[in-house]
Amino acid sequence: MGAARTAFARANARAGVLVAIAAVVLLLSGLSTAVIDALAGSSTSGLRSGLSSAQGAAGAARWQIRVAQDPEAQADAAASVLDRMITPYHASWSRSIETAPVDATSDGAAFGAVLLADPGAAARSELVEGSWPDDPAAVAAAESDAAEPATLHAAAAESLGLAPGDVVELAGASARRLLVVGTWLPLEPSDPAWFGEGVVATGATADGAGPFLVAESSTLDLPAAIVVRWTAVVDPAAVTPDSARLLRSELPDVEPALRAEPAIGTDGLSAVGGLQATLSRLLAGLGAVRAIAPLPLLLLAFTGFAALTRLAMLLGSARRGETVLLRARGASSARLAGDTAIEVLVLGVPAAILGAVAAEAVLMAVRPGEARSPGTAVVVASVVVVGTLLVVAGRAWLDARRPVVRGSGDEVGRVARGLATGGGVLLVVLAAVAVWQFRLYGSPLVASASGTMEVDPIAVLAPMLVLVALAFAALWLMRPIDALLERMAATRPGLVPSLPMRQLARRASLYAAASLVTMLAVAGLTLSAAFSGAWQGIDRTASALATGGEVRVAYAGRDVVQGPDPLALDDGLDGLDGITAEGPVFRGEVRIGSEQATVVALPAGEADRVAPGTGAAGGAAALDESAADAGTPVPEGTAALEVAVALDAPAGTGGAVAVNAWFLTGSGAATPVTPVPVGVAEGGGAVRLDVPDAEGLRFIGLDASLSGAAGADVLVSFGAITLDGASVAGPGFEVEREHLLTSKSPTALATLTEGGSDPLPVVLGADLAKRISAGIGDAFAFRVLTGGAEVDAVVAGVIPVVPTAGDDGVLADLAALERYAFDADAGVPAFGERWIATSEPERLAADLDRAHGSTVTADARSAASSAPFIAPAIAVLWVGAGGALLFALISVVALVAALGASRFGEIVVLRALGVPARTQSRARIAELAVTLGTAVVIGAIVGLATALLTARELARAAVADVPAAVPVEFAVDPAPWLLGIAAFLALAAVIAGGAAASVRAIASRPGLRQEEG
Repeated sequence: MGAARTAFARANARAGVLVAIAAVVLLLSGLSTAVIDALAGSSTSGLRSGLSSAQGAAGAARWQIRVAQDPEAQADAAASVLDRMITPYHASWSRSIETAPVDATSDGAAFGAVLLADPGAAARSELVEGSWPDDPAAVAAAESDAAEPATLHAAAAESLGLAPGDVVELAGASARRLLVVGTWLPLEPSDPAWFGEGVVATGATADGAGPFLVAESSTLDLPAAIVVRWTAVVDPAAVTPDSARLLRSELPDVEPALRAEPAIGTDGLSAVGGLQATLSRLLAGLGAVRAIAPLPLLLLAFTGFAALTRLAMLLGSARRGETVLLRARGASSARLAGDTAIEVLVLGVPAAILGAVAAEAVLMAVRPGEARSPGTAVVVASVVVVGTLLVVAGRAWLDARRPVVRGSGDEVGRVARGLATGGGVLLVVLAAVAVWQFRLYGSPLVASASGTMEVDPIAVLAPMLVLVALAFAALWLMRPIDALLERMAATRPGLVPSLPMRQLARRASLYAAASLVTMLAVAGLTLSAAFSGAWQGIDRTASALATGGEVRVAYAGRDVVQGPDPLALDDGLDGLDGITAEGPVFRGEVRIGSEQATVVALPAGEADRVAPGTGAAGGAAALDESAADAGTPVPEGTAALEVAVALDAPAGTGGAVAVNAWFLTGSGAATPVTPVPVGVAEGGGAVRLDVPDAEGLRFIGLDASLSGAAGADVLVSFGAITLDGASVAGPGFEVEREHLLTSKSPTALATLTEGGSDPLPVVLGADLAKRISAGIGDAFAFRVLTGGAEVDAVVAGVIPVVPTAGDDGVLADLAALERYAFDADAGVPAFGERWIATSEPERLAADLDRAHGSTVTADARSAASSAPFIAPAIAVLWVGAGGALLFALISVVALVAALGASRFGEIVVLRALGVPARTQSRARIAELAVTLGTAVVIGAIVGLATALLTARELARAAVADVPAAVPVEFAVDPAPWLLGIAAFLALAAVIAGGAAASVRAIASRPGLRQEEG
C-alpha cells in the first residue's frame, strides 16, 4: 500500500476525532473573529454615535480673537494652520464674525443689535420670511435705500417689532443703515456648528438682540467689540478611532500655532469649546473596551487549545498501535507527524475559513452598517490553523518519538512532568507580577506621558492570568481531593460509589484535561457575571451623577432673568404621563480664586425626589434652612401687590420709572412680573402689580428702572406694601425705602430687610473641598460667571460627588442662590435645566423632544451610559464564556471516548466477576458526575476569587470619568450565569447518559471477550 493510501486509511479510521478537531478549529476561528471584529466595529460605532449626540460647544472647538486691521491676511493665516492641523482628521472648520451689541434704533426704539457674518449660516437655517442678505434682489433693494441687507432672527424680529422692509440705524462714527430683507431661524440650535450660542437659539442676549445676518463688510468699523471665530467640528460619519486620537492630540497645539502667525495677532486670542473633552471621554471609552477585549480572547484561546490538546492526546492514544507498527516498518517520526499535519491542514483550513466567514456573516446581519475588516478574519483563521497544527502535529511527533508507553498513554514521562511543573511555576510568577501591576494602578488603564489613558500590556492580562493560574493550582489539588473522596467512598458498602472514586483517584491524569477546561470555562463565566454585575452598578451610578434627574431637560439660550419667566411658572409638562417629581436646576461655572468649579442649584427639599440615586439628598438636607429663609411666603390666592411710590426729581424732568416685583416659585425659580411705569413728572403714585397665579410663591423684593430722564437724577421712595388692596403685607414685606436712579445707574433693587442667608450655605464636592482646604463651617467666596454675583459662602456639608458637576462641584439651594444674587444687585441666573423623576425615562425624553423641538434637549440617563462601548464588550465576554463551555463539552466528549477505548478490558473483567451492567453504568455516570461537578464548583470558586481581585477595578475602568470617590460595589449578574451553568450541565448529563448507555450495552453483551475490543 502506498504512502498516500496509508495516510488516507489512517485518517479515515480516526475520522471521528479529526472531525472533532475540525469542529474546535471552526468554533475557535469563528468565535475569535466575532469577538475581535465586534469589538472593533462597536468601538467605531460608539465613537461616532457619541460625537453625533454631542451638542453645542461640547461638540466643537473654537478659536477667537478681535478682527485684525487686515482681515483677509488674518483669514489666510488661520486657514493655513487649520487646514494643516484640523482638516486631515475628518474635521472641518468655518469662519464667522460677530459683533457685541451695537447701539441701534428703529422708529425711535433703541436696542442693541448683534451682527453676524457667517457664510455657512444659511445651510444650517431656514428662511421664515423674505430672503437671505446675499440674494441679488435683496442687495439691490438695500442699495436703493442706501443700506446694507440684513436677515434678522425671527424671534428677535418679533420682540423688536421689526419686519422685512424696516430700516435699522446703527450708531457710531461709521454709522450705517441695515435694511431687514428677511427673517430666519436655526434648523437646530444645538448643532455644534452654532457652538450653543444663546443668541442663536433665542434671538436675544443680556443687552442685545439678533443676530442680523449680514455680509462681512457690514460688521467692520463699528463701535463695538468685533470678534472673528474659527469653529471646528468633526464629521461623525467619517471619523475613526485613529483619526479621533490624532485630532485630540492636535487640538491643544492649535492655539500656539495660531499665535505664531503674525497676521492673526495675539491680543485676546482664546481657545474654547468642549470638543477635546468630548473626544477624551469617548476615547476613554475605547480604552475601556481595549482593557476588556483580552478577556474573551484569552479565555477562548486557553479553553480551545486545551480542548485541542485533549483531542490530540486521544488521537495519539487511538493510533498508538498503528504508530508502533509503522515505526517498526521503517516510518520516521517526521513522516508520521507530517501525515498528521496534512490531516490538520485538509480539515482545519476549510473549518477555520468557514468559521471566520460565518462570524462575519452573523455580525453583518446582527450589526449592519458597521465597518468590517477582512484582514481580521484572515489573521485569526491563520493563527488558529497554525496553533492547531503545532498542537496536534506536535503531539503526533512526540508519540512517534516514543512509540511504546505504559498503560493508556495518558501518563507522561519525567521530562514532560518537569516541563509542566516549570510552566506552572512560570504561570504563577507571571500572574503575580500582572496582579501586582494591576493593583498598583488600580486599573488596566494608566495615564501616558501625554495625559491620555492607555492600556498597560501587563496589567491587562492580570484577570485571565490569575484565573488560569488558580485553575491549574486547583487541578494540582484534584489528586488529593480524589484520594479523600476515595477513602470516604470506601467506607460505604457496594461498588458504587467506591469503584468510581477509586478510578478517579488512581487515574486522575485521564480526567485532567476535561476538568481543566471545565474549570476554566466556569471560572470565565463567573468572572463575566461578576464584571457585568459590577459594571451595571457603577454605570447606573455614573449615569445618575452625569444626568442628575432620570430625565434632564436643557433649555437653549437661557442666561439671566430679564423679565417675566414663563418657564418658571409653567413647566411645560402638562399632559405627559409617568412624572413623579420635577424641579428647576441652575448649573453654571464659578470661580473660587483661581480654581474653576461648577455650581449646581436645585430645590434642596426635593433633591431626593428629582435626583434619585445620586446621593445628593444627604448633602442637600444641610441647605434646608437657607431654602426656608429665601423669601417671604405670599398667601395663596393673592392676585395683586400694591406699593406706594414717590419720585423726587428736578422740575421738568421727563421719563418714567418702571416698578417691578420679584418672586420665587415654590421650586425656587426667580421671576419678575410685568412692570408698571410711573411718570417722573407725576411725582409717583400707587402701583398695582399682578401676582402670578402659582403655588408656593415667595416675595424677594422690588426693582425700579429709569428711562427717558435725559440725564437727571431721580430719587425713588417705596412705601408700605399691601396685598389685594386691603391687607398690609407685614414686616416680612419690608424693603429698603430709598434709591437714587441716575443715567449711569438707571436700575435699583429694593431688597427685603429681613431673611436671606449671608453667608450662603453650600455643600462641596470632596475633591474641591480638599483642593481649597475647606471643611464644614469654613467660609470662602466664589463668583458666579452667569450674572456676576460675588457670593460669600459657608461650607454646610461635604459629599463625594455633586450631581452633574463631579467631585469639584458646589451644591446650593436654588431659591437661596437666586435671592442672594438679587440681594447682591447682580444678574439673577435663570435656571437652564429641569430634572425629572419618571418611571419611563426614555419614553418621556422622546416625548419632550417631539413636543418642544430644537429649543429643548431632553436626555434620559441612558444617554450618559457607557453601554454603547461596554455593552458590546460584555456581550462578547459572554460569547467567550459560552465558547469556553462548548470547548469544555468537547473535552467531555473526548474524555468519554478515551474512557471507552482504554477501559474496554475493565468492562470485560468486571462482567466476568459478576458485576451487573447496570452497576457498571451507574459507576461510569458517577465518575463523570463527580469529575464535572467538582470542576464546576472549583471553577466557580476560581472565578469568584479572580473577580474579587479584579472585577471592580475592571468595572471602574469601563466607565470613563468616574470620580474616585464613587465606590464600585461587588455584584453578580445571575441570569446569564445560571443559564450557562444549567445548559452546560444539561448537555454534559446527555453526554454522560450516552456513555453510561454504551457501557451498559457492552456489559450486557453475552460471551464478551477482551480481545473484541
